[in-house]
Amino acid sequence: MMKAFKGWSNCCVAGLLSSFVWLSPNAQAQKLELTLLASDLTAPIHLEELPDGSGRFVVVQQDGLVKLMAADGKVQPEPVMDLRSRMLPVANDFEERGLLGFALHPQFAKNGRFFVSYSSPLRDTAPQNWNYTRRISEFTAKTGNTLSVDLQTERVLIALDWPSRKHNGGAMAFGPDGMLYIGMGDSGASHGIGKSVIWEAFNVPAEALLWDDIAQDRHSLYGKILRIDVDHGFPGYAIPTGNPLTASQGRPEIWAWGFRNPYRIAFDSNGSGDLYVTAIAETLWEAAYKVSGPGNFGWPRMEATHCVDRLKPRHPPKQCDKTGSDGEALEMPVVEYANMQTNHPESTLGVKGVGTAITGARMYRGEKIPSLQGKLVVADWSASFKQASGQLFVAHPTNQSQALWPLEKILQIDSRIISLAQDRRGEIYVLTHDGMGPFGNTGKVYKLQPSP
Repeated sequence: MMKAFKGWSNCCVAGLLSSFVWLSPNAQAQKLELTLLASDLTAPIHLEELPDGSGRFVVVQQDGLVKLMAADGKVQPEPVMDLRSRMLPVANDFEERGLLGFALHPQFAKNGRFFVSYSSPLRDTAPQNWNYTRRISEFTAKTGNTLSVDLQTERVLIALDWPSRKHNGGAMAFGPDGMLYIGMGDSGASHGIGKSVIWEAFNVPAEALLWDDIAQDRHSLYGKILRIDVDHGFPGYAIPTGNPLTASQGRPEIWAWGFRNPYRIAFDSNGSGDLYVTAIAETLWEAAYKVSGPGNFGWPRMEATHCVDRLKPRHPPKQCDKTGSDGEALEMPVVEYANMQTNHPESTLGVKGVGTAITGARMYRGEKIPSLQGKLVVADWSASFKQASGQLFVAHPTNQSQALWPLEKILQIDSRIISLAQDRRGEIYVLTHDGMGPFGNTGKVYKLQPSP
């Protein structure tokens, strides 16, 4: 068992940021802790409860294995699915590729259908020297007391060639409308095409920046949230009513655009239809967006609420155009915080960095922690890049239009937080891994609970 700080705490970050508001400790707030459920995992990136009343979960690992976890945390030795034979092998290094998204069909208990997003080897028709081919695929599981998946049931819905190893996005979720939503990164090609990263975020040359703009290109799937109907249009999928673009305006699968790396997405489980998208920073600002409908979410014109100058990334302009190519207003996040790059000696922002990468945002709808009810739990990968030190925050919603939600730090642990999950009662789970990538067995599943 790993305990959090006592009550809410604002002890661990120096300075008051204009866009990152620390709240005073609340004497009535419950003390929280993380209870260990499962260990010896490899980069558990997603956790989803089976809809059969058993309390069992599927644990999805970035390395391509999907395992079954009982309600008491015991993990079945044999995996439900082993996708590694169809994946691009993941590197024993800092690694963003792999099995990145998973979603059970709303009628999974009846039809056994589920959907995944993963990095497969580059297909023969792809541009030469690109990195891999992203697959969005459907599989069918044999359900019951045991769960198993035949890889021959795969139905590939989308195959998208990826030029680099970065900015993958990858998360998936079914909305209350029954449609499948898919996060697609902007391809990462501004860092160089091929197997290696040629340019890091703060030294991308002018000739590579055209790749950033692909997130604004509505005729491309990169840098978007897609919305598709997987129950019609067989053998492919159908375009749902309400998607904003016609074929002449862009790709009709697109629901929202202007994202660099929509790493995790999650719907508010109260059925409001609000989708929360985590946007990992390219340079200075981590953000979470409340996506209530179609729109332009700013990248690369904005990073969170801040202007961007990619050739002078540590010296962003204070003023910039906050509209899209059609004059549409850019959508602003509900949460943002400065990452550790703002501590660099060349930075002129005058703010203290808080974390390294935003890795989850879940609206709490459970009953065990009343003080969190209706608040957004936010995860940061690690307070330090080199030392595992994952953080949890809580964001307090405000009714003020375009106002950022005040953030409060509630917990820090000696591991990296790579994702958040939620059960069917709205309780929150924290998925961690000590290493830099999907290798080793330091992955764990914790449940966020009130202290005794």
